[in-house]
Amino acid sequence: MNISTEAKVGSISLIACVLLVYIIIHLSGFSFGDKGYPVQAVFRQVNGIKEGNIVRYAGVDVGRIKEVRVLPQEGVQVTMLMDPGVKIPEGSKFLIGADGLMGEKYINIIPAEHSSSYLLPNAKVKGEEIQGLDELIASSDRVLAEVHDLVKSLNEIVGDEKVKAAMKNTILNAQEITDNMNIMMGNLARMTQENGDIDTTVKNLSAMSKSLREAAARAEIMMQAVDNNGQTAKDLRETLINIKNTSSRVEKMAAALEGVVTDPTTAQDIKETLKNARMASERANKMLTKVSSIETKVGFETLYNHDTGKYSSNADLKINTSPTDFAVIGVSHIGDGSKGNFQVGKGNEEFAGRAGVIDNKVGVGVDTKIGKQMSLSLDVYDPQDVRVKLRSLYQVAPDTFIVGQSDGINKEDEQTYFGVRRNF
Repeated sequence: MNISTEAKVGSISLIACVLLVYIIIHLSGFSFGDKGYPVQAVFRQVNGIKEGNIVRYAGVDVGRIKEVRVLPQEGVQVTMLMDPGVKIPEGSKFLIGADGLMGEKYINIIPAEHSSSYLLPNAKVKGEEIQGLDELIASSDRVLAEVHDLVKSLNEIVGDEKVKAAMKNTILNAQEITDNMNIMMGNLARMTQENGDIDTTVKNLSAMSKSLREAAARAEIMMQAVDNNGQTAKDLRETLINIKNTSSRVEKMAAALEGVVTDPTTAQDIKETLKNARMASERANKMLTKVSSIETKVGFETLYNHDTGKYSSNADLKINTSPTDFAVIGVSHIGDGSKGNFQVGKGNEEFAGRAGVIDNKVGVGVDTKIGKQMSLSLDVYDPQDVRVKLRSLYQVAPDTFIVGQSDGINKEDEQTYFGVRRNF
């Protein structure tokens, strides 16, 4: 069959028109009937959202905005047309985003985690409120206004002459307190170094406190007899040595006469003399051993209570009469309701127990060492109103410690102190 030229031209023109219509429809996005399913999101404000804007799910385009409608009671309802096959988990967040500062607005969907169900067609969700640029600027203005008021108030306070004078006096007082503490520590160290007299140190501390109880006073008197610049202890050692030597001589003389004397009465007297000389020699040996093993150590510490802003000074004297026996004499809170301490104890550096007077009250205590630098002490005292005190010491240098102390940890009025201790 022959096709005329006119028919061929008409067919080609018709095909070209069809192709042109298809290209126009494809490029414009026009469709015959909506594809996909709708989802409604309600926002308090939409900030420039328009029909035709993009909907993104985790940054991927999944649909377009079909309608923006105002709801008088709820806000603004945005109807989104999701592409077929796109599943939005229930609980996902719907926010308004923008491509850059001045770019086109779009709906951004942040998927919910661990959700096993998905939004159905025509589901209605609540959009997340975000702070727009206008609100951000308004908030910044409010913050700046508040900062301005704060700075103005600070200027009024700091600029006041009375406040300036008070701050200056506070700084000067703090400096004066520090200088006095340095002087006091220096005097104690110099006194101990020059005199070597532990008993004099205790007497001076006792004179400052004037509140040691009878037990502490007796212990101090005992120490005065033990060490007087080292002379009393030296004299006592010499006396004991003389007693020992004399007893030995008397025992030898009595032994020599025992075989010669025939009178029964005289012989009995010689036996008594031997017995007494032996007992005197044994007692002298025991006393000489005790005196030789006596060691003393003075400790002084300055503590600070952050809650009350007050300083507290404590001093103590530890007397070791043997490797396992010791006594502690001390004064706590010197000059501010001074309290006396006197305990006797038994033990070594690893673990020791004490009993006696603690802060003017009857009590007991234990001391233990943790490692090479750390030690802990626990005191329980005052049977009428039991109080518990916990102390920790950390050695930072020879004879120098950092002190932490909590007094009355079982009471509401617990007092916590931190400071420095020095042993001499």
